[in-house]
Amino acid sequence: MALFGLVGAASAAVDFGVFIGLVALGLAAWAATAISFLVAFGVNYRGNRDLVFRAGAVPGAVRRYILLVAFNWAASTGLVAALAWLGAPGWAAKLAVMALVAVFNFAVLRAWVFKAPGRAGRTGGGASQAGDSGRAP
Repeated sequence: MALFGLVGAASAAVDFGVFIGLVALGLAAWAATAISFLVAFGVNYRGNRDLVFRAGAVPGAVRRYILLVAFNWAASTGLVAALAWLGAPGWAAKLAVMALVAVFNFAVLRAWVFKAPGRAGRTGGGASQAGDSGRAP
């Protein structure tokens, strides 16, 4: 879980940094969110695949990750726009949505994106696929 936090922090730093930069250049919060979310894509995928879940080449993982990101991108953009419309400052709306998306992502990455077909045990958390004994933690 600590690695998930570190990867998330690195991804969030990229996401939020790009967001702040774009807003400073005059972009609306929703547009800056749409762009910054996509920029952080690579950091998050590789960090979670290689470090957090140690999934390696799980068949279909890239496709499932792209579907998750597409959902998160649309939800993030819409939620930030809605919160801003309700009067929240853009930066506050962005941080609140980022926290919500992080919790949702961990559950979906673990249960669906990086879960190898036919593997009943837990994905990630420090056990590599080759070395997983199948024991519960």
